[in-house]
Amino acid sequence: MLNFFKNVFKKGELRRRIIFTLGMLFVFRLGAAITIPSINADAITASAANSGILGIMNMLGGGMLERFSIFSLGISPYITASIIIELLSMDVIPVLAQWQKEGNTGKKKKDRVTRYVTLVLAAIQGGSLTYAFDKMYGILDSSSLLSYAYVVIVMMAGSMLAMWIGDQITQKGVGNGTSLLIFTGIVANLPANFITTFNNLVSFSEGTQTMVFGILWYALFVVVYLAIVIFVVFNEGAVRKIPIMYATNSNPTMRTKDTTHMPIKINSSGVLPVIFASSVLAAPRTIISFMESNDVTQMIDTILNYQEPFGFCLYLVMIVLFAFFYSNLQIDAHKISEDLKKNGGSIPGVRTGKDTEHFISTVLNRVTVVGSIFLVIVAAIPIMTPVIWSQTSNASLTLGGTGLIIITGVALETTRQIKTLITRKEYHGYIRK
Repeated sequence: MLNFFKNVFKKGELRRRIIFTLGMLFVFRLGAAITIPSINADAITASAANSGILGIMNMLGGGMLERFSIFSLGISPYITASIIIELLSMDVIPVLAQWQKEGNTGKKKKDRVTRYVTLVLAAIQGGSLTYAFDKMYGILDSSSLLSYAYVVIVMMAGSMLAMWIGDQITQKGVGNGTSLLIFTGIVANLPANFITTFNNLVSFSEGTQTMVFGILWYALFVVVYLAIVIFVVFNEGAVRKIPIMYATNSNPTMRTKDTTHMPIKINSSGVLPVIFASSVLAAPRTIISFMESNDVTQMIDTILNYQEPFGFCLYLVMIVLFAFFYSNLQIDAHKISEDLKKNGGSIPGVRTGKDTEHFISTVLNRVTVVGSIFLVIVAAIPIMTPVIWSQTSNASLTLGGTGLIIITGVALETTRQIKTLITRKEYHGYIRK
């Protein structure tokens, strides 16, 4: 570990990349702490900003929505816009599908459209949140149209600036900028959450015995949390390797073959199925929370509440369905089969063409079963833990969940990229100029 950090800061270019990344993250967290002028953030209760789909946005932003900061929307509009454009590129809109095939030129065109869609979504989300919070909690000093426009413009500018910061980190820093912004937002709240959990479990005013038992419960809580982290790291790094053989010589009498493999992650869909399932269930509940309570709204809220038995089962089923959907969206078996055929590659024992496509699809679906079970377990942990372990019912730090998958996945990916840069610099010295 010490050698790793030594190598990181010994390389000039890598050191500059890391310093640039840390600087941009500092700017992002600084903006996250600045409340929008004319907003009364004290009127927003923590429970309001952490319920329903608002809770997901607040968690991904590290509490920025709770403070109604200039980065209160974070990069949520950008993520939503990216997903929409990717879905529309699947032969839904011919122009986007054509850009998909144009390589880097088409990617630049798609990125430009994604930014425009991000701006529109930021305006819609900012306007909706400002109106809803003002009606419920009176966060604006003046409810005039000019005040609404001012707050929405600031939120839009903050969202676009966050998107720009993420792009700069990706290009000039280390790691994926968008993922790192989410990562820092979640990690920023971890120390406070651990302290709050300690205060909930340990009491110093109810006698020595109660205090000792509280400390033991907290120690067990930390051990279980670390065990879940190890479980997540293990599954995030697990892959299924498909052997690939390439012909390296066109002469039939001297043909040789190189053998490599194509890795397919057990959890190739990442954390998106959990976010999608949570969002689909939370969005209607968030809308009806701003409506007048009646029998219909209460029934909908009970059905979609994943703390209830029916909503819990529906939540897990949706995670599995989204896992299969997004895995097949991420890994295009038909495209992989065509690329292998063009480059003279093949899977041992499998014919090229349709058979290869069917084989890759079958393997992908099988590993997705394991990956979806992993996501279901991690997503169910924070819901089931208070039921099984009553001492953690008031703990603010949940054991597992979406945030844990995000921070472990981003940390592993960033570490791998740093190691790649270190290795590339080491081998560069052996290349004769």
